[in-house]
Amino acid sequence: MTTGTSEAKTLSNFEGVLVTIRSKKSFFEITEAIEHHLQRFSIPKLMEYVTRNDREGLEAYVAEASQPSKFSIFWEFEQGSVMRLAGIPIESKFYLVGNAVIARGLFKYSAAAGLGAPVRVCVSQRDGEDARIDLDLPSAFFGKFPEVSESDVPKLLDEEMVAVFEEAAR
Repeated sequence: MTTGTSEAKTLSNFEGVLVTIRSKKSFFEITEAIEHHLQRFSIPKLMEYVTRNDREGLEAYVAEASQPSKFSIFWEFEQGSVMRLAGIPIESKFYLVGNAVIARGLFKYSAAAGLGAPVRVCVSQRDGEDARIDLDLPSAFFGKFPEVSESDVPKLLDEEMVAVFEEAAR
């Protein structure tokens, strides 16, 4: 359902799907597993290739930085220490994870794909509870963009990216 509130702004309702993977592993074991299997993607290095207009070099760098899982960590933020300071007994770390070459299969349909690519992932554990990994199911998230419906990337992310986090939780 889409409701327009003015000629310049449209509000579109959509249904999302949250993937929650629970684990008996500790927060620290899960984040260690994620960071062991996902390399960190260097934005400055990306910009070097962009500045040189070197598409081939960029694609080679993405392939290298995305081994062994096809995906890289673009950004991370440890937010648990701030929450603990606020009196909330939780460990929490937020990641942006993706693959710049695979993401082309989203951006060619809509620049708004940047709202979900790279994919947002949160690993957390409240004191006394199991650890968990939460992320939007990519196909549901990108399903809010009708123009992206032709892309096979959301389904690929559902299958392959979610599997990376399921493995980290085992």
